[in-house]
Amino acid sequence: MSWLDVSSVLTQVAAGVSFLHKLGIAHRDISLENILLHQGSYKLADFGIATRKYCPGGLLVGKNCYMAPEIVAGDSYDPKAADMWSLGIVVFILLTGSPLISLASTSARAFCVFKKAGVERVLKSWGVADSLPMSAINLLSGMLAIDPKNRLTIAQVLEHDGLTSSLP
Repeated sequence: MSWLDVSSVLTQVAAGVSFLHKLGIAHRDISLENILLHQGSYKLADFGIATRKYCPGGLLVGKNCYMAPEIVAGDSYDPKAADMWSLGIVVFILLTGSPLISLASTSARAFCVFKKAGVERVLKSWGVADSLPMSAINLLSGMLAIDPKNRLTIAQVLEHDGLTSSLP
Protein backbone atom coordinates (compact mmCIF):
# COMPACT_ATOMS: atom_id res chain seq x y z
CA MET A 1 0.00 0.00 0.00
CA SER A 2 1.11 3.55 -0.55
CA TRP A 3 1.80 5.79 2.45
CA LEU A 4 -1.27 7.85 1.54
CA ASP A 5 -3.49 4.74 1.77
CA VAL A 6 -1.77 3.48 4.93
CA SER A 7 -2.11 6.88 6.59
CA SER A 8 -5.85 6.86 5.83
CA VAL A 9 -6.24 3.48 7.55
CA LEU A 10 -4.03 4.61 10.44
CA THR A 11 -5.96 7.85 10.93
CA GLN A 12 -9.29 6.04 11.15
CA VAL A 13 -8.10 3.22 13.40
CA ALA A 14 -6.11 5.62 15.59
CA ALA A 15 -9.26 7.69 16.11
CA GLY A 16 -10.94 4.58 17.52
CA VAL A 17 -7.95 3.76 19.71
CA SER A 18 -7.88 7.36 20.92
CA PHE A 19 -11.53 7.11 21.94
CA LEU A 20 -10.80 3.95 23.93
CA HIS A 21 -7.66 5.34 25.56
CA LYS A 22 -9.49 8.52 26.63
CA LEU A 23 -11.99 6.25 28.40
CA GLY A 24 -9.10 4.46 30.10
CA ILE A 25 -9.54 1.31 27.99
CA ALA A 26 -6.79 -0.53 26.12
CA HIS A 27 -7.74 -2.92 23.31
CA ARG A 28 -4.81 -5.38 23.73
CA ASP A 29 -5.51 -7.21 20.46
CA ILE A 30 -5.00 -4.66 17.69
CA SER A 31 -4.27 -6.57 14.49
CA LEU A 32 -5.30 -6.57 10.85
CA GLU A 33 -7.75 -9.35 11.70
CA ASN A 34 -9.52 -6.98 14.09
CA ILE A 35 -9.79 -4.04 11.70
CA LEU A 36 -12.97 -4.11 9.66
CA LEU A 37 -13.67 -2.24 6.43
CA HIS A 38 -17.23 -1.17 5.68
CA GLN A 39 -18.12 1.26 2.89
CA GLY A 40 -14.70 2.90 2.95
CA SER A 41 -14.47 3.21 6.75
CA TYR A 42 -12.06 1.26 8.92
CA LYS A 43 -13.27 0.21 12.37
CA LEU A 44 -11.62 -1.59 15.27
CA ALA A 45 -13.38 -4.79 16.41
CA ASP A 46 -13.06 -7.63 18.94
CA PHE A 47 -12.83 -6.15 22.41
CA GLY A 48 -12.70 -9.55 24.12
CA ILE A 49 -9.43 -8.90 25.99
CA ALA A 50 -9.73 -5.12 26.40
CA THR A 51 -8.86 -3.82 29.86
CA ARG A 52 -8.84 -0.71 32.02
CA LYS A 53 -5.95 -1.91 34.18
CA TYR A 54 -2.18 -1.80 34.19
CA CYS A 55 -1.28 -5.41 33.47
CA PRO A 56 0.84 -7.71 35.59
CA GLY A 57 3.40 -9.77 33.75
CA GLY A 58 3.19 -13.40 32.83
CA LEU A 59 -0.05 -13.42 30.82
CA LEU A 60 0.51 -13.37 27.07
CA VAL A 61 -2.38 -11.67 25.28
CA GLY A 62 -2.87 -10.83 21.64
CA LYS A 63 -1.41 -12.40 18.54
CA ASN A 64 2.30 -13.28 18.53
CA CYS A 65 3.54 -11.02 15.75
CA TYR A 66 1.64 -8.01 17.18
CA MET A 67 2.63 -8.56 20.83
CA ALA A 68 4.79 -5.83 22.39
CA PRO A 69 8.25 -6.82 23.68
CA GLU A 70 7.31 -6.13 27.30
CA ILE A 71 4.40 -8.59 27.09
CA VAL A 72 6.60 -11.28 25.54
CA ALA A 73 9.24 -10.68 28.25
CA GLY A 74 6.62 -11.33 30.94
CA ASP A 75 7.02 -7.87 32.46
CA SER A 76 4.16 -5.88 33.94
CA TYR A 77 3.10 -3.40 31.29
CA ASP A 78 1.00 -0.42 30.33
CA PRO A 79 -1.60 -1.86 27.94
CA LYS A 80 -2.02 1.48 26.15
CA ALA A 81 1.69 1.47 25.24
CA ALA A 82 1.30 -2.13 24.08
CA ASP A 83 -1.59 -1.01 21.86
CA MET A 84 0.75 1.47 20.20
CA TRP A 85 3.28 -1.27 19.41
CA SER A 86 0.51 -3.41 17.89
CA LEU A 87 -0.76 -0.49 15.82
CA GLY A 88 2.80 0.09 14.60
CA ILE A 89 2.99 -3.54 13.51
CA VAL A 90 -0.28 -3.07 11.59
CA VAL A 91 1.29 -0.10 9.78
CA PHE A 92 4.45 -2.10 9.03
CA ILE A 93 2.40 -4.96 7.54
CA LEU A 94 0.35 -2.56 5.42
CA LEU A 95 3.57 -1.04 4.07
CA THR A 96 5.50 -4.26 3.45
CA GLY A 97 2.89 -7.01 3.15
CA SER A 98 4.51 -9.02 5.94
CA PRO A 99 4.92 -8.89 9.74
CA LEU A 100 8.07 -7.27 11.10
CA ILE A 101 8.80 -10.25 13.35
CA SER A 102 7.09 -13.45 14.44
CA LEU A 103 7.64 -12.69 18.14
CA ALA A 104 9.27 -9.74 19.96
CA SER A 105 11.56 -11.96 21.99
CA THR A 106 15.28 -11.58 22.62
CA SER A 107 15.56 -15.27 21.71
CA ALA A 108 14.21 -14.53 18.22
CA ARG A 109 16.91 -13.57 15.72
CA ALA A 110 14.65 -11.26 13.68
CA PHE A 111 13.72 -9.28 16.78
CA CYS A 112 17.37 -8.90 17.78
CA VAL A 113 18.22 -7.64 14.29
CA PHE A 114 15.33 -5.15 14.43
CA LYS A 115 16.31 -4.03 17.93
CA LYS A 116 19.84 -3.27 16.73
CA ALA A 117 19.04 -1.87 13.27
CA GLY A 118 15.88 0.14 13.92
CA VAL A 119 12.86 0.86 11.75
CA GLU A 120 14.56 2.90 9.03
CA ARG A 121 17.25 0.32 8.26
CA VAL A 122 14.72 -2.50 8.30
CA LEU A 123 12.43 -0.60 5.90
CA LYS A 124 15.44 0.05 3.65
CA SER A 125 16.34 -3.64 3.65
CA TRP A 126 12.73 -4.44 2.66
CA GLY A 127 12.97 -1.90 -0.18
CA VAL A 128 10.21 0.31 1.22
CA ALA A 129 11.99 3.27 2.82
CA ASP A 130 12.61 5.18 -0.42
CA SER A 131 8.88 5.43 -1.12
CA LEU A 132 8.12 6.91 2.32
CA PRO A 133 8.48 10.45 3.62
CA MET A 134 11.01 10.68 6.47
CA SER A 135 8.19 11.88 8.74
CA ALA A 136 6.38 8.56 8.15
CA ILE A 137 9.51 6.60 9.07
CA ASN A 138 9.88 8.72 12.22
CA LEU A 139 6.24 8.08 13.10
CA LEU A 140 6.65 4.33 12.72
CA SER A 141 9.92 4.44 14.70
CA GLY A 142 8.06 6.16 17.55
CA MET A 143 5.29 3.58 17.51
CA LEU A 144 7.78 0.69 17.47
CA ALA A 145 10.13 1.98 20.17
CA ILE A 146 11.39 -1.05 22.10
CA ASP A 147 11.11 0.76 25.44
CA PRO A 148 7.41 1.45 26.08
CA LYS A 149 8.33 4.67 27.91
CA ASN A 150 9.74 5.98 24.63
CA ARG A 151 6.79 4.86 22.52
CA LEU A 152 4.42 7.45 21.11
CA THR A 153 1.01 7.79 22.71
CA ILE A 154 -2.11 7.73 20.56
CA ALA A 155 -2.44 11.52 20.91
CA GLN A 156 1.14 11.94 19.67
CA VAL A 157 0.44 9.65 16.71
CA LEU A 158 -2.63 11.64 15.69
CA GLU A 159 -0.66 14.91 15.90
CA HIS A 160 2.53 13.58 14.27
CA ASP A 161 3.80 15.22 11.06
CA GLY A 162 4.05 11.77 9.49
CA LEU A 163 0.29 11.50 9.66
CA THR A 164 -0.93 15.07 9.41
CA SER A 165 1.28 15.96 6.43
CA SER A 166 -0.12 13.06 4.39
CA LEU A 167 -3.77 14.00 4.82
CA PRO A 168 -5.45 15.31 1.67
